[in-house]
Amino acid sequence: MAAALLVGGVTACSDLTGANARADGVYYLQAVGNTNLPASYVDANTLRTFTVTSDQYVLNSDGTFNDLQIYTDNGQHSYTESGTWSQSSNLVTFHPTYSSANYYTDYTGTLASSSSFGGARSMSINFNGQVWYYSE
Repeated sequence: MAAALLVGGVTACSDLTGANARADGVYYLQAVGNTNLPASYVDANTLRTFTVTSDQYVLNSDGTFNDLQIYTDNGQHSYTESGTWSQSSNLVTFHPTYSSANYYTDYTGTLASSSSFGGARSMSINFNGQVWYYSE
C-alpha cells in the first residue's frame, strides 16, 4: 500500500475546485474501485489480500503528510506512512520518508471536486491499477 503534493509551488487560491486549489487538508477513503468501505484489495508487493476499513491522509500546509490505514488480515492492523508532498496543478506527488511496510516509492494523486461527495474536494490515487477514492 502506498498513498498523493510542491511546497514552493502551491499557490493560495479561493477556488477550492479549480486546478490551482491548494491540496492541504484531510482526506478520508470512501471507496476502493467500485466498492465502498470495507473493501478488499491485493497488496502488489506481498500479493496478500487485505480488507481496508478506513484510511486517512492528512496533507499539512508545510508540505508534510501522514497516512493511517486500518485494515483486517487475521485481526485488525494498521499501516502508517509519512513524508512530504508536492503539488503541480491538480496532481499531488507523495514522497514517503517513513512507511511501516517499507514502501518508499513516490506516487501521485489527482485532485478534483466531487459531486458524489457533496461537492467536497476529492483525491484519487491509482495503486497498481486499482483506484482509491478519498474526499474531505
